[in-house]
Amino acid sequence: MIEGIKTVFVDVDDTLWWFSENSLMSLRHVYEVFKLDRFADYDAFDRYYHDINSRLWELYHYGKIEKSFLVEERFRYALEKIGFQPGTIGRLGAEINEEYLRYLALQPLLVPGARVMLEGLAPGYDINVLSNGFKGVQQQKLRSGGIDGYIRHVVLSDDCGITKPLRGIFDYALGVCGATAESSVMIGDNYDTDVCGAKNAGWHTIFFNRGGKSGDYPAADAVVEDLREVLSLL
Repeated sequence: MIEGIKTVFVDVDDTLWWFSENSLMSLRHVYEVFKLDRFADYDAFDRYYHDINSRLWELYHYGKIEKSFLVEERFRYALEKIGFQPGTIGRLGAEINEEYLRYLALQPLLVPGARVMLEGLAPGYDINVLSNGFKGVQQQKLRSGGIDGYIRHVVLSDDCGITKPLRGIFDYALGVCGATAESSVMIGDNYDTDVCGAKNAGWHTIFFNRGGKSGDYPAADAVVEDLREVLSLL
């Protein structure tokens, strides 16, 4: 048990809202809408996109690139890799990104156990979201998943210009929610950004080890592989 918790902060992507599954559908959607099959098969497009996107998000988490560069570069890179000449891409990458984010945010799939966890926590805790995701998009994801009613505040890196795992966003979140570090817990699936970041800010932490990856997680007060396990910890 983790004692003394009043305020719960939860990550969105792949903690509450099933980003990995919803993203696959959305990437397939833009591939078809923009008729990219004229240039490469879907598997190649998917591979190039995910390769650059994961690297860009890692840089963004640590404040090494701006959001604007991330959203412009990921599809520009993928288009170039499937055969577009750099000078012919123009606004196409931006248009694909806009449609991808629009369609993505409308997808409803939640991580298994997420709704049960929120329903169980709602009567006794102040539940908030803390995410590096984009303003507008994250709120829509919660609405699409039908879980926005459980969340009091949606705190985003877009709001303060600081990304997890940097301490500033955790301190900012406490101010927004009127909480204290000692009575707050962060639940998230990214050990570095969610768990280590929150622990460095003096919070309690629960690592959602989605998929049961082996390893040591000393910054986590508890590790769960099913979100429903959280209910027995708080």
